[in-house]
Amino acid sequence: MNKKKNWNDYLELRIAIFGKEGVGKTSITKRFLKGRFIDYYDPSMDEDSKKMDINNEKIHLWIFDTAGQEEYQILNERIARKCYSFVLVYSIDDRNSFQEIIEIHKKNQQFLENEDYPKVLIGNKNDLFTKREVKTKEGKELAKQLNCKFIETSAKNGENINQLFYESSILAIPKAKAKRKKKELKKQKEKKKGNCLLM
Repeated sequence: MNKKKNWNDYLELRIAIFGKEGVGKTSITKRFLKGRFIDYYDPSMDEDSKKMDINNEKIHLWIFDTAGQEEYQILNERIARKCYSFVLVYSIDDRNSFQEIIEIHKKNQQFLENEDYPKVLIGNKNDLFTKREVKTKEGKELAKQLNCKFIETSAKNGENINQLFYESSILAIPKAKAKRKKKELKKQKEKKKGNCLLM
């Protein structure tokens, strides 16, 4: 008889998705979680989760879909501080969204006090190849500049969506494990302190 999986058995990963409004952040998230294309934009932060196995590790993945508008900057800062890896998204048919990635990266560095955070650069809407404004080569060059992996995706047809979240999860695992270990050590110290008080 198989034991029911306990919540504590799962390693909690938190991934944040950043990008200009309209690049397809919500569609990317929904495609991964629901397995279908949802073409709408909700100008607010949304969070969703999914349980899965990665390299024999039981993962509870939380995805924070951030807003791309300036008025949500404080909220986005809070998200950045609690996440373990980041997805930076632009649309291949929107050069402005590509150029804005540098500014988003700089803000994230400010949020994280200049820490070189784990990230993946995404060129979304790869299905709109006839309307392409950003060459694949440019995406690769920017990824090299930002010291991160680069993937072109399509939320519409699902191309490379699973790969995107696999790569992001792999990047998040070390930080998540360190966080869990720190939490466990804190609990052990509190328990030991409590036992000393009882004696």
